[in-house]
Amino acid sequence: MTIVEFLNARLAEDEQAAHAASPGTGGPERVRADVAAKRGIVEQYTATYRECMDTLDNGAQSAAEEDGVWSALHAWRRALEHLAAVYASHPDYDPAWKS
Repeated sequence: MTIVEFLNARLAEDEQAAHAASPGTGGPERVRADVAAKRGIVEQYTATYRECMDTLDNGAQSAAEEDGVWSALHAWRRALEHLAAVYASHPDYDPAWKS
């Protein structure tokens, strides 16, 4: 299971559980907004990954461009690792994702 698959599964579970959120925590609307924000991060990582791989497959124009590609991927990956850490006690969590 990839970190993207793991996060998408956890976010789907969180969204399903949103109806039970208490008003003291912002209620279901806050939980749904939180899930949507996290999904946006996962989706942006996926899009950036595809774009970066295309750039590398087509040959980066310069060493600086290649360094920029790897830096962007690393930053997005770290963001996913931080999101996944919330679910570290889940049996599908991979300790290799620990930031």
